[in-house]
Amino acid sequence: AHPPCGGPPPSARRIAAVRAVVLADEVVAPASPDEPPGAGQPQLLAGILRAGLQRAADDRRRVDELVTHFEYDGAVDVPAEGRRASGQGEVKRLLTALFADNEVGTIEVDSDGASVLLSLRDSTDRRRTLRLLATGRGGASRGGGARHGPKIAEVVVHELLDGPAARAESVFGGGGAVVSEELLRPKWETFDGRVRQRIWPDTDLFARGNLFLKEKLELTTGRLIMVVDSAVMELYGPKMEEWAESVDLQLELIVAHANEDRKSLATFTFLLDELKRADPLRRSEPVLCVGGGVLTDTAGFACACWRRGIPWCRLPTTLLGIVDASVGIKVAINYHRKNGVGHFYSPLHTFIDTSFLDTVSRPDIRSGCGEIMKAAIIHDARLYELLDAHGEEMIAANFRGSPEAERVIQYSIDAMLECIGPDLWEEALLRPMDYGHTFSRTLEADESFFLRHGEAVAVDSLFSALIAEAKGLLPSEQADSLLSLYRRLGLPCSIAGITAATYKKARDEIVVHRDGLLRAPLPAGIGQCEYVDEIDDGEIDAAFARLTAFTT
Repeated sequence: AHPPCGGPPPSARRIAAVRAVVLADEVVAPASPDEPPGAGQPQLLAGILRAGLQRAADDRRRVDELVTHFEYDGAVDVPAEGRRASGQGEVKRLLTALFADNEVGTIEVDSDGASVLLSLRDSTDRRRTLRLLATGRGGASRGGGARHGPKIAEVVVHELLDGPAARAESVFGGGGAVVSEELLRPKWETFDGRVRQRIWPDTDLFARGNLFLKEKLELTTGRLIMVVDSAVMELYGPKMEEWAESVDLQLELIVAHANEDRKSLATFTFLLDELKRADPLRRSEPVLCVGGGVLTDTAGFACACWRRGIPWCRLPTTLLGIVDASVGIKVAINYHRKNGVGHFYSPLHTFIDTSFLDTVSRPDIRSGCGEIMKAAIIHDARLYELLDAHGEEMIAANFRGSPEAERVIQYSIDAMLECIGPDLWEEALLRPMDYGHTFSRTLEADESFFLRHGEAVAVDSLFSALIAEAKGLLPSEQADSLLSLYRRLGLPCSIAGITAATYKKARDEIVVHRDGLLRAPLPAGIGQCEYVDEIDDGEIDAAFARLTAFTT
């Protein structure tokens, strides 16, 4: 705990001595009194910019110091990309991406003395050179005192090209979702203008000597804080500790129970207390959360709230966690309703390691399959075809050991990224991946049903498909195929005790969550989505009668 009467917190004792420095090339003699205001300023600003960039390249934490050389409303302009970061916060995010996504080489002032040349190797291993021209206002600064020279008002970035060239990937982090074409090791990435998602697959991350996690987390203190699901800890704890020793890391473990009934305020406050005990450095010790979707949701929310947000990463260990909870930035706990209290808070990285699936129970595998089925019905017919042709074998093998299973996992993550990647903050409420969630929220909240999340989504997805059939959106032969596939895969079709009235109540309750309109996504054929604002009682009665005839 922190000393009661002042003094440094425990984390301060782990920090190597840090001192603010101003390099010699930042200090340039002021212009002669006979020269006009701003004379010599381009050269001075180039020196300040070069020194700040070099320190940030040597230690990424120094990006903060680089940003202090900008006016409060300073900007970085990248004309070739139509991008402009305005204000110190946006400037920091842009410059952080530059150092995070690229291997920076030399940084030097150009021969003209007024601009900085920065060479790098980008994420595609391509060598590139940027010219950065800093300008100031030449008058009073809004960014603070002038003790260390004038402030930068704007940096304009141009790339030096040897000749005509195709537009390359942005060195500041591109927009949209990018998926590599290599099936076995794809890398997913999205950037919506505010936050970046990076999803990395690797096998057996906790094998002795595997440096993948250590390198991606960029740990500099020799310590890794891990929040781990108690069930995962019981199965993999000794392996994790042996791995940490083999890569010269000290594990700081926080073990939490993470069943759905523990996605609670009590678990949340327990995690806050544990984060206080572990006392992570503000930026240099990201917390790794290892477990199913309940664990990553709850621990991610704790990280979002502790000290107004500390960096975190997630490693889902269940099929549902991999294909659903691995994508997006929502974190929450259940309070008065499912996910009643939460936030949008992006992890730095998500790691996909399917070796954990070997120890997942068969009911939990089928629960994850419910989320896959959701994406198959509403967005990607390829998933449906794979489940139809190979679903029974994939479930029997826990989605391990076959190219078909690898494709299903890849396509499922692709589908989530394509549908929610451009709108991580849910500013638009017409969302294909809300399929399977029109009725399931109410079903999960009803304790008499005891449903896993994926089971509730599976039940909802099937019932919604039968409503689509009743509306004339889904051909009856496709509805018949879907019912047959559910039976073959052992997915839940209905629940003992449920009635048509249950579905009508759920329909009415979801309208509040969707801002007063139903906005229900329904399949207009397998893999196609259409939205409706009305599902009447007669359509629910018809779908329920169709389902009852199938299940009895």
